[in-house]
Amino acid sequence: MSEKYKWMTEQEFMEEISDLDKLLHDFCDSSDLYPYESVKANINALRDIIVRVHKRKHYFKVFHNEMITSEYKETALYCYWFLKLRPFWIDVSNTSSERINEKFALHLYISLLKKYNGDFSEEDGINRLHIRELLYSFRFRDITKESMILMLEPYYYEYLKKKDATF
Repeated sequence: MSEKYKWMTEQEFMEEISDLDKLLHDFCDSSDLYPYESVKANINALRDIIVRVHKRKHYFKVFHNEMITSEYKETALYCYWFLKLRPFWIDVSNTSSERINEKFALHLYISLLKKYNGDFSEEDGINRLHIRELLYSFRFRDITKESMILMLEPYYYEYLKKKDATF
C-alpha cells in the first residue's frame, strides 16, 4: 500500500548538519548580535529536526500522490521545527539570546527568497514591519507546519512563473 520509510544514512545526516552549519555561519556573519563561537546547539534537537523534515518529505511523497517536496516546503519545515524545538542558545547575558531561534528561522526564510527570487528585496513585500510581525509571530503565535508552508509557497509560484511564462 504505502512505501516504507527509509531512515537517513549517517552520511545524509552529516550533509544536512554541514548545510545547517553553513547557514548558521551566514546568519552569525550577518548579525552583530550572535558571534558564531558563542552559539551553542543541542545536537539531539538538531538530529530530531533533520529526521522530522526527512520524514515529512516521505509523507508528502506517499500520501500526496508522489508530491515532490520543493526547497520552499523543506525550508518552511525547517523553520517550523527550529521554532518548535529551539536547538540554539547563547549566553543569557546577551539581551537577544532568547530570540536566536526565531531570528535563525527568519534568516532561513529570507535566504531562500533571495536565493530563488533574484530580484527579491525588502520592497517586494517583506519590509521591516513585516519582519517584526514575523518575529513576533514566530515567538508568540501558534504556527502550524502547513501555515509555514503556505507563507512561503506564493514566492515559489512567483519563481516558477518567472522561469516559465506558461506556468
